Amino acid sequence: MASNKSATSLRSILVISFFSSVFVGLILWGAVDEINTILAFAIGTFVAVALGFVLLNWAAKPDEDVKPGSPRLK
Repeated sequence: MASNKSATSLRSILVISFFSSVFVGLILWGAVDEINTILAFAIGTFVAVALGFVLLNWAAKPDEDVKPGSPRLK
């Protein structure tokens, strides 16, 4: 993983996943009466978002040949 200051750090991914699962949980709290359903969807959202960001971070390859100030496409 990247350093802690990066947007792709593990801490950043977990924070984004946490807030997305809280958002889903709050929406379902107003719509569904069963706590098990709310927890299942919130946990599922946390795992899906975290796994998605980790896979995107893993798939992205850094471009070492980029010179500052020059365009990437020629």
